Amino acid sequence: MNKPTVFWKAHPGVQESCLAYEDIDEKLYGGGRGGGKTDVGMVWAVNPDYVNHEAYRGLVIRRNSIDLSDWVDRARRMYSPLKAIITGNPATIAFPSGAKIRTGHLKDADSYTKYQGHEYQRILIEEVSHIPSEDLYEKLLGSKRSKYPELVPRVLSTSNPDGDGRIWLKKRFRIKPIDAAGKIQHFKTETGETRMYIHSQLEDNPTIQHDKKYLQFLEGITDPDLRRAWRQGDWDAFSVKGSYYGELLRNMKLQGRILVFNADPDLPVHTYWDLGIGDSMIILFFQFVGKECHVVDMIEMTGEGLAYYAKEMLNKPYIYGTHHLPHDAAARELGTGKSREEVLKSLLPHPVVVLPRLTVEDGIQAVRSKLHRVWINERKCQRLVEALDIYRKEWIEELQVFRNKPVHDWSSHICDALRMWAIAPEPTNYVLTPTTNEDPYATI
Repeated sequence: MNKPTVFWKAHPGVQESCLAYEDIDEKLYGGGRGGGKTDVGMVWAVNPDYVNHEAYRGLVIRRNSIDLSDWVDRARRMYSPLKAIITGNPATIAFPSGAKIRTGHLKDADSYTKYQGHEYQRILIEEVSHIPSEDLYEKLLGSKRSKYPELVPRVLSTSNPDGDGRIWLKKRFRIKPIDAAGKIQHFKTETGETRMYIHSQLEDNPTIQHDKKYLQFLEGITDPDLRRAWRQGDWDAFSVKGSYYGELLRNMKLQGRILVFNADPDLPVHTYWDLGIGDSMIILFFQFVGKECHVVDMIEMTGEGLAYYAKEMLNKPYIYGTHHLPHDAAARELGTGKSREEVLKSLLPHPVVVLPRLTVEDGIQAVRSKLHRVWINERKCQRLVEALDIYRKEWIEELQVFRNKPVHDWSSHICDALRMWAIAPEPTNYVLTPTTNEDPYATI
């Protein structure tokens, strides 16, 4: 039987490469706008070896119902030579062989788990940078599996570098500047999976290059970061929409305050905590050097008790000053009858204090007013740098407005610990004896 084909031909270069590298477990095709991402994804989803197999099941994910409807409209034209039948809402695309492609969108947090237990041999995720965190992306990948050896499960994602997920995507695919690493970058993970980033720009899609108005639009964008992201596909340019600290972080980078340095062995280290219950435990380690505030280390971990974190801290080569806890650390725990403040005081031979309760908004403003004094050790505190970039206001898609509260995700836990630093009185650089739990602020 002759294999049906779609009436579409890949342009030489990155479009051809994206379809040719069939042995890659995860591919990200992205960069600038106008690079032909949608068409490439549509053709990839109906690879003949898959779409002519009766057991093939594919999944196409888009950010919202409007974007998904637009994709389905294009699929009607693209897949008509395959005699595809499209029904339902969200749509299911059925092929004569018995193969099917299901579609869906990510309207809420539950959307990421509703595919669990399903089996999809090809998953196409459009505009993947709008998935805010890597763990949500990996929930979708939980359905990437196959009981048929001839249908090897693969994932293709497409995106511009302009969403909340830009940071984790850049890290997951190890995206480097194309002038140094080239347009096709690939590697094998420690577990043996292969990943590839394929960089595309308007120049890689001759079909749209004739649209001079679109080119003028891209080159005429007034925001220089947005222009670099959309025109050049620069993954380092764009700031997260609604970011609380994005502009301040940019200044820190320009001023060289994010770099590798060592803690001063003669100065005390003061810690600031976010006590996660079921979430991440965050501890930030600060030294005060004149008017500068140096973040020298951090702990981010889940699933351990306070005794574990106390031991981890005591194993570090620091002279400790004061440990600062959020206001709820004074509440007594059910079952033990002790507060986390009391438990930590019994575990740590240094002052432990609970900070007063302030609103999140006041804490964020306190961070903004003091961040110009902060230096960050990027070797040990890279997650803090990433959190400062992505910590943002909650966006209401239906109303196209920001809610006056931060998104609750991994970055919020780190930034909550940073708020503890911002609202705490700054200690003087004396070293307290290691056996006292007196209030260190009594003499300030």
